[in-house]
Amino acid sequence: MKRLPTACVTTVAAVLAVGIGFRMAAAPVTAMPTEITYPQVYSTPDGETHFREVSVPLTSDATAPPAQPVAQSALQVATTIRHAAFPAGWGAYDRDHKILHNASSARFVTIRRGVMWIRTSDGETRRFQPGDVVEVLDVAPSKGHTTWVGTEPVIELFSNHR
Repeated sequence: MKRLPTACVTTVAAVLAVGIGFRMAAAPVTAMPTEITYPQVYSTPDGETHFREVSVPLTSDATAPPAQPVAQSALQVATTIRHAAFPAGWGAYDRDHKILHNASSARFVTIRRGVMWIRTSDGETRRFQPGDVVEVLDVAPSKGHTTWVGTEPVIELFSNHR
């Protein structure tokens, strides 16, 4: 195997670096978010369930130096977590017959795979997809909500609290 002269390799590397826009400058830093917002299912004193948007303030904190600071909320207590898998079409009967159920525990639900819908007792319906988080607080004795799954199975992570 023939070796290329070092000068030739260096020249080719320099041309490629310029051609693809290689820079040694630091990546631009964008402004850190100061809050996040997520949907929450809650009940009113009459037992009706509704959606509302909850905003949580974020502050910059370097929690793992030498890593750069990140925007974080205050700590919240979580009691247990559980992974759940729902087959395609789960809850369609409840949807079609207007059957409501309560959450067994106050929890954050993170959709990991698939698409699901939640309808509160006031009739509002929202669609959730991978990456979405919803907090569900309508434990008994509220009227509850209806949940159903689309044509693909859904994988969720429940993070229980309170």
